[in-house]
Amino acid sequence: MHDRTSTDMIDLTRSLQALRQSAWAILLCALALGAGAYAYFKRQTPIFQASTMIVSTGSQTGNQTVNQTLVSAPPLPSGALKGALLNLDVLRAINTGLDGLQGLDPAIRVALQRKLLGEAAAGRSSTLRVNGEVDLYGNGIYTISARHTDPGVAAQLANLATEAIIAWDTRRGLVKVTSARQALEVQLRDTERRLALLGPVGAQPTREQATLLNQQAVRTNDLNNLRALERAVVGSLSLVAQAVTPLKPVSPRAGRNAVLAGLFALLASSVLVLVRSSLSRVVSSDLDLHGMQLRLLGEIPRFRTAKKGQSVLAMLHKGQGADSVAFLASNLRGRLGQEAQDRGQDARTLMVTSLLPGDGKSTLVAALAGSFAASGLRTLLIEADVRHPTQRALWGLAAETATWVNLPMAAPFPGEEARDLQAALRNPEAAQARRLSEHLHLVVTAAHEGATRLPTEAFRAALHTWTPRYDVVLVDAPPALAISDPLEMASMVGGVLIVLEPGKANLSGVQRLQDALELANANVLGVAFNKINPRRITTGYGYGYGYSSPARPVKA
Repeated sequence: MHDRTSTDMIDLTRSLQALRQSAWAILLCALALGAGAYAYFKRQTPIFQASTMIVSTGSQTGNQTVNQTLVSAPPLPSGALKGALLNLDVLRAINTGLDGLQGLDPAIRVALQRKLLGEAAAGRSSTLRVNGEVDLYGNGIYTISARHTDPGVAAQLANLATEAIIAWDTRRGLVKVTSARQALEVQLRDTERRLALLGPVGAQPTREQATLLNQQAVRTNDLNNLRALERAVVGSLSLVAQAVTPLKPVSPRAGRNAVLAGLFALLASSVLVLVRSSLSRVVSSDLDLHGMQLRLLGEIPRFRTAKKGQSVLAMLHKGQGADSVAFLASNLRGRLGQEAQDRGQDARTLMVTSLLPGDGKSTLVAALAGSFAASGLRTLLIEADVRHPTQRALWGLAAETATWVNLPMAAPFPGEEARDLQAALRNPEAAQARRLSEHLHLVVTAAHEGATRLPTEAFRAALHTWTPRYDVVLVDAPPALAISDPLEMASMVGGVLIVLEPGKANLSGVQRLQDALELANANVLGVAFNKINPRRITTGYGYGYGYSSPARPVKA
């Protein structure tokens, strides 16, 4: 149960941190897509919509005399009016009405007529639309809308469509009455034909003539009634409001579309960040380290690039990162004093390595050396990164103008000094270091091209000789998985510090690094996170005290 909760917490923390780290990118992506959508739709031709309103009523009016006199079309079923707009008779009536409009450009008229017929053939209409439904009794309100780039054409088209729909609805009511009239006319003609075959009707018509005469009179009367009913037929639809010329377009809505595009980009980019975070499995917080039984000893903010001629030590004394480095140095001293003695190793030696190049390992080592020396500890900083030496550049002018001091057990003759690590390992009796401050000495390495390794036994012997004269010996080692030197040095020192950049170090790579150091019998003290946002630092007491530059003197 505890393990499952921890895993859920780690996954949630990693997801939230991934979103925080990519917050600016996500926002920029949303803003860019929103701005692009706004610019795109703003260039589109505006579409205007005009609407009419019609009402559908049942066949009963509430007056018996009217109900017996009028013939009303049956109520429209739900959805029938939408299909009526695709009826060819309705479209022909609309097109005929378009032909009669004055002032309408012929090209616009022809294009609109073709579009209406094409939409009818496709079974879908985007130019003419109907909204509304009827209840069980045939009562309801419909809105017929027409869309066009010209607002005047949109209003005229909506009115024409409404007139065509109402006429179509009226013809529905005529269907049965007209059919009955036509049938009765056929019967009446048949009766008259049969009566004509019997000859002239005298004063005393025969029985058969009397029957036909009676049928003729009844059918004539019925026919007259049907003809009267035809003139009284009404539809179930009636106009409520005609369309007026619209003033504002209904599309494209550039602002709304831009907001929707921005929200979509925000959601999509957030999902992509979460998916990438779940697939990449990078170290993002101390919870990721707990799963590998590693401790987070400190978090170092991203240092500003030192100006030309400015040393890291001077930069640290002015920057807010000094507290984080001091906190890390204190943790390291405590861990070294406890674990190194338990393992029978010298608690004064510490190797600093990293998983990847560019994690800021060398800068952090220099910062630790400066912090130890500032606290009064005699500190020796050994640069063992042969392929990419950076300590001389990091210390800047302090390294270039530093005096030379002999390392323990060394007394070189003038001109025979060994002033880099490789030379010092070959000739320990002539080894010298740069004196950066009263308590800080630096041994740099000479730059070499190609694959170059340090002699293992000579380095072990040098550590054994130099360490007793110092309180802290720091070894700036290359990334441990790049070459074998750090793995061989790891067993010679009291502890190893791993430097990682959160969000960059892969979990599987950190696990491989830990396994390799354990196989080398190294005492892994823990991990230091480097190059992080100061606002996200969780170890130590933070930056609540604040920093301010000295007040400038007021000019007289």
